Amino acid sequence: MYSSVYGALKLLTEGGRESRRHLEELDRTQWLVPADLAHEQLLGLQAIVRHAYEHVPFYRDLYRGLDIHPQDIRTLADFEALPTISKRDVVEHLEALVQPERRSRAQQIMTGASTGEPMRFYVDDSFWRWNVAHENRGRGWHGVREGDKMAWVWGAHRDMHTGSWRARSRATIMRHRYLDAFAMDEPSMRRFAYMLQRWRPPMIRAYASMIHVFAQYLAANRIEMNRPRLIEVTAEQLKPKQRELVEAVFGCPVTNVYTAREFATVAYGCEAGRSHINEATYLELLMNGAVVPAGGMGEVVITSLHQSLMPLIRYRLDDEAILDTDACPCGRGLPALKEIVGRKNDYIVTPDGKRVHDGFFAYYFWTKPQVARYQIHQADIGRLEIRIVCVEPVDRALLSSIDTELRDHLGPGIKIEPHVVDSIPLTAAGKHRFIVSELPPPPS
Repeated sequence: MYSSVYGALKLLTEGGRESRRHLEELDRTQWLVPADLAHEQLLGLQAIVRHAYEHVPFYRDLYRGLDIHPQDIRTLADFEALPTISKRDVVEHLEALVQPERRSRAQQIMTGASTGEPMRFYVDDSFWRWNVAHENRGRGWHGVREGDKMAWVWGAHRDMHTGSWRARSRATIMRHRYLDAFAMDEPSMRRFAYMLQRWRPPMIRAYASMIHVFAQYLAANRIEMNRPRLIEVTAEQLKPKQRELVEAVFGCPVTNVYTAREFATVAYGCEAGRSHINEATYLELLMNGAVVPAGGMGEVVITSLHQSLMPLIRYRLDDEAILDTDACPCGRGLPALKEIVGRKNDYIVTPDGKRVHDGFFAYYFWTKPQVARYQIHQADIGRLEIRIVCVEPVDRALLSSIDTELRDHLGPGIKIEPHVVDSIPLTAAGKHRFIVSELPPPPS
């Protein structure tokens, strides 16, 4: 009842009807067959390139300098031949990327600084209204409605309504409650667990690493949870064993939501478990500048079809992923991501030039039940610092075995320095970084 009333009243708020129109459009396009969807996306790409060429100084200068004209974009292959842009381009040309006539409407936001310095960029109201529609559609796939109770295991205070009395009133109306992921300890987790038992929210939204920590606490203390309809995790991807534990503890499906501050919701998991790419973005995977074959791994490059105030056209996100090549049992024509591999530098490099991705370390540490969390820090090519948080006191034998076993796999030319720490801080964006590499990234 509350959710129905909430949804009706939301239409009377600023932007409410616009978000509803976007949702209705998304409900239509999700069922298009791939060929029809590709045609509609091509029309959107042609429109955003034309708009950028005519109204945005950065693109006008870039395209004219390369003798590129909007009428040249007749096919998706034509679009995929346009130059990409990087975070460095945004940092160095921020004001030139904004449409001058609409500068007064620009809202400045920042990326979460997963690596390096946060990046500033601009959006307008339509950015948020599209994202509301994307989130509501994805949650609706799992039976969660706008206005349903939602518990958060979160740390980005800009997203949490906990400050002023106005913010707290908004959280009450929206029916949101929070566990601060940046200040989690046993007393706060215990209070949050008992609140969940009484309040029974249909949905929990959480940082992936921290819902896993919370699930470990619940399992260790044999605290049973009421079954929500959905746990939505973001900031990073749950590892398979982490997902296994979270789903067992809460007795409900967990969906990974792929987000980026620059684009908000990029992909959302459907009821069949596939991570469908939001059709208001055009996502490509590149390797050495070329689009990778179906099923191959590549760098994520995204174009938003609706961010016209500050267009991001063929923007390199510094993530790597693999596209799913199979049709989804849910029947939607939306493309899907098979795997979000991680940041471009989520691997270490051995002295002999071999790249070892985090997946190896994830599997390795799953064989060590004493280890609750880990982080690999590579400051230089010949040395790895291994930070581990343990669930119980450990002796020197564990550290010695980690040293020996990792050197056996990585080669004798690399020095392994394992040590136990009390905690591993999250990034400002709420991510647990499994690999921290100070080596320069590979060329794009």
